[in-house]
Amino acid sequence: MTDLLQPHASEREAERRAREWLGKLDQQSAVGKRHHIVPRFLLARFASADGKLRVRSRRDGKASTRSISDLAVRDFYTAVTDSSGLDSSLESLLSTVEGGTAEILRQHLDFGAFVKPRAFTLQERATLDAFVAMQAVRGMRIRRSIEVIADYTVKLLNQDKITEEDIRDRDFVPHPNEHLKMFGNLAQRAEETLKGRSTSLIHLDKPLLIIGDEPVLIEAEQHESVNGSKSKPNLTSENFVRLEGGRGFANAEVIMLPVGPAVLLVYGPRGRRNLPAEVHLAGVEAQSFAEELNRLMTSSAIDWVAARPDHPSFESLKVPPPQPLLTVRDYGSSAAARLNSTPARRPIRRLRHEDILEVAESEQT
Repeated sequence: MTDLLQPHASEREAERRAREWLGKLDQQSAVGKRHHIVPRFLLARFASADGKLRVRSRRDGKASTRSISDLAVRDFYTAVTDSSGLDSSLESLLSTVEGGTAEILRQHLDFGAFVKPRAFTLQERATLDAFVAMQAVRGMRIRRSIEVIADYTVKLLNQDKITEEDIRDRDFVPHPNEHLKMFGNLAQRAEETLKGRSTSLIHLDKPLLIIGDEPVLIEAEQHESVNGSKSKPNLTSENFVRLEGGRGFANAEVIMLPVGPAVLLVYGPRGRRNLPAEVHLAGVEAQSFAEELNRLMTSSAIDWVAARPDHPSFESLKVPPPQPLLTVRDYGSSAAARLNSTPARRPIRRLRHEDILEVAESEQT
């Protein structure tokens, strides 16, 4: 892990380490396995001693008790390749970064009675930055957004060849490989933004935080309006496409990730240095802080949010109905109308059983 994420390495040295790591990797080791979009080690921090979570659906708000393994998706990070058939290298990379992050959190959160609070080291920050960046782009939101953009583009460019009914009722969906191909570039851009921010751990006096399938939360910067008051950016200009609730790291005021039911990892505003290593909130202040974070978590989630089974207010938490992932402003096309009215949902196209069969058959022949 240290060799792969070395903060002092030059670009050439980093590439050498990456090639060396890939050379030793079994690219089929995780094929056919269930992949956790939110890592198992992180979910375990919110679960009961026997590994149970109380889970609520984003679609209808219904609650159920589920195990950590129930929140995995089979082959979500497995690519279909020409050379080796099925490739699970990305899952292996994610597991490597997750292992390093889990150890960092143990050092900072689980041994508090024996260790004084301290800032993250450069090596720890390199690992945390990689983890948070990857977590921000690895989930259902990005993959579903890729599907939505592809569907809109196909319909817009071929509206003279397809019917209004097809535009309204049919989905044109790219292969999951498209998400995996973009993963490295998206994660690298997010990581570069994180490197320029200071971090802090916010501790609550009670386990009040929840987690969801899109756990990296962004508080957007506010902009001055004409009258001097704070307002959200204008999103109504023509020819504008925006990913709602999402990946605008560069323009974020703060970037947050709950790393336990009572602890939040925060990346502060750009240019603000020397944030305190730890901040402690208690009483009404902690309660109000948690309520705001939990509302943001439910709004960000695509499929589910989860909490400790004994969370005091999870059952009564308001779960808003899903909203469209993207807003398109064009000349008023039917394709835009369909996109703008389609609520967020799980990706339609994941690696299918027939994909695996097709590769197996080609290898036999």
